[in-house]
Amino acid sequence: MNKNLLSLADLSRKEIEDLISFAEKFINEDGSFKKESLFPDKTIANIFCEPSTRTKSSFEIAAKNLGCNVLDFDTESSSLQKGESIYETIDALSLMGVDLCVLRHSESVIHELAQYIPEMTFINGGEGSISHPTQGLLDLMTIIQHKKTPDDQNIVIVGDLDHSRVTASFLEGLNNFKVKSLTFSGHPDMCKSFQNHPQGKYEPDLDLAIEGSDVVMALRIQHERLAAEDIVDIDEYKYE
Repeated sequence: MNKNLLSLADLSRKEIEDLISFAEKFINEDGSFKKESLFPDKTIANIFCEPSTRTKSSFEIAAKNLGCNVLDFDTESSSLQKGESIYETIDALSLMGVDLCVLRHSESVIHELAQYIPEMTFINGGEGSISHPTQGLLDLMTIIQHKKTPDDQNIVIVGDLDHSRVTASFLEGLNNFKVKSLTFSGHPDMCKSFQNHPQGKYEPDLDLAIEGSDVVMALRIQHERLAAEDIVDIDEYKYE
């Protein structure tokens, strides 16, 4: 397995299942998380160039549970504000001894960074509207926990699909499984890329979309990624 986690397209079915199986070993019977000091000599930097609560906090808690030293990097008070590039910033952190970087960025830079700084390990914590592989793994893990496997399931994805990096990563991971059906649903102006999609069918009527479904993934409107011309009236979106 590659030392970096940049995209679910890079993982095989076995690698996805092995990662999920390994992750489940850190969950206690009551749902709490085990704390095992497996990596006391490793330092992790969380570099989030976009706002985040759940992803950033999850990475910090997980790293501390595994015994890592965690650098909560504040982009607003860093040299990024003085014109330093993200490449220069992470290269400097690597020279200081940071072993792994969790990066969220509005642009697709993490793949180049992984090549530019090969001694650093990278985890993609969100890449514009392009991908969010760790969230995709969590979604697959949830399906496996409740349905044993994504195979032979009727899966529906509903919401603002065009602007969702979660959708893109989930579909990359889902490519490794044999689902029974995959349906996309949502406001037509937010699902333009999914009305003729090779992996599934588009059904704008939510009631029809979820009929007979085994799994429904609901996605929020990505307000922060909408251009002015893409904004949909919220009441129209809810009740149309």
